[in-house]
Amino acid sequence: MKGFNYKNIGKKVASMVPVLFIAILLGACSQNNGDGEDKESDGAETYIYYINADETKIIGEAYEPVGTTKEELVEEYLEALSKEPEDYSLKKAGPDNLEAENFSFNENNLSIDFNSYYNDLSGISEVLCRASIVKTLCQIEGVDSVEFTVGGQPVMGLNDKPLRFMESDDFIDDTSVENVYVTVYFSNEKGTALESTDLKITYEGNVPIEKLILERLIGGPEEVRNIKGNMLKTIPDGTELLNVSTKDGICYVDFNEKFLNKMEGIKDEVVIYSIVNSLVELSTINKVQFTINGEIQKNYREGIPFDGLFERNLDLVEGSK
Repeated sequence: MKGFNYKNIGKKVASMVPVLFIAILLGACSQNNGDGEDKESDGAETYIYYINADETKIIGEAYEPVGTTKEELVEEYLEALSKEPEDYSLKKAGPDNLEAENFSFNENNLSIDFNSYYNDLSGISEVLCRASIVKTLCQIEGVDSVEFTVGGQPVMGLNDKPLRFMESDDFIDDTSVENVYVTVYFSNEKGTALESTDLKITYEGNVPIEKLILERLIGGPEEVRNIKGNMLKTIPDGTELLNVSTKDGICYVDFNEKFLNKMEGIKDEVVIYSIVNSLVELSTINKVQFTINGEIQKNYREGIPFDGLFERNLDLVEGSK
């Protein structure tokens, strides 16, 4: 992966009117660069982040900035990111045809608009490119978070929802690991409907996001930090996820027999669709098929057909009607 081109955008920035983008669910960037160093305003060393040769993590190279305003520093850092690093074992953040078209501020939140070549990035390469840019720019005093757009449209995440303003700490230990936010469903207090909540998951790329979501559902809402309301667990104790895979938009979920146990006080439909609705939030999944110990079951407990494909059911979501 080669580095992206910096497009001279200084004249555009001064005339741009800041635009309020997506509602911010993430907090401000950490006051350090991820390696325990203070921001440059505190006199600490500044880094430009590049990608290692194996494309497994990002590494900072020391850099001495010249600009004084945050606008000048954003331009300067984007230009620095477009150049080859001094260390030959490192690579620039993105491909050569990737350009930053313009940027704007809404208070301390920075939005960068890239050309369409950003959409050619995928998987670990895209995460590392994003991490390099965000961690570099979040060192600037007055840049608390960064948003990426392409042609004015937000970059979409794993759950087919716009990526929120990103902070330095969303990228962990300078690897390809990142925090992602997904919507999952638990039971309401009465056990009669579903309630949604945003869940932060540490995503490493080598474990399917479906597996991570199902493990959180099995653990129940009590394991979710800062959850609102009185949500209830939907999956019976002792349930084990034996396998999960996704192909052609269908997610195949295999549980052990404990999944068939009755959840006292929870409607059977709520149990099933807490899983289905949570998984279908992902852009790669449209339907879910269940098996028990590797075999298709004709019915779930008291007669709900269980051998077909399940699609999202919003009628069970509290407040959706």
